[in-house]
This record gives sequence, C-alpha cells and structure tokens, in this order.
Amino acid sequence: MSKYKETTDSIHRICPYCGYRYQVEDEDVSETSEIEECWECGKKYHTRSSVTVDHYANPDCALNGMEHQWETVFLQYGVAHEFCSICDQCKGNG
Repeated sequence: MSKYKETTDSIHRICPYCGYRYQVEDEDVSETSEIEECWECGKKYHTRSSVTVDHYANPDCALNGMEHQWETVFLQYGVAHEFCSICDQCKGNG
C-alpha cells in the first residue's frame, strides 16, 4: 500500500510528499493535469484543479410589476413582521 496519497483542499495546494501548503493564484488554476515541483521538498507531482461555479437566482416582485403577497410571521419573542410569500421581502425594508 502506498505511503503517499492524493491531497485535496479548497484553498491550498498541498504537496503529497511533505505536506507543504500554498495558495494557488487564480491565474494559475488549470483543469488540465500539470507537473509541479514542491517549493519545500523539491519533489515533483501531478496537479490539477477543479473549478466550481454556483448560480443564484432571487425572485423580485417589483422587477415584474407584481403586488407583494404579505404574510405575517412571528419571529423571536413574538415580534411580528410581514414578509412577501413570493420574494421574501420584509415590509418596511425597501
């Protein structure tokens, strides 16, 4: 069984031999396999990055000329607020 294993981290590249960590600059990110030499121990290893993108979409009644559908919600200590059941906007917050 191999003593050294693949390493993975969302912020740093980690040498699979000595554990040296460094942050990869955005312009150095590549999804293709490359050979890299560790700045600490000098050993070479294969490296690649996997880029993930998250997409978010929020509803907005005002953008669509729609009326808000206000519902009363009781928050902590029984304090009542009105929130739109379509876009979650809080009445009085804009």
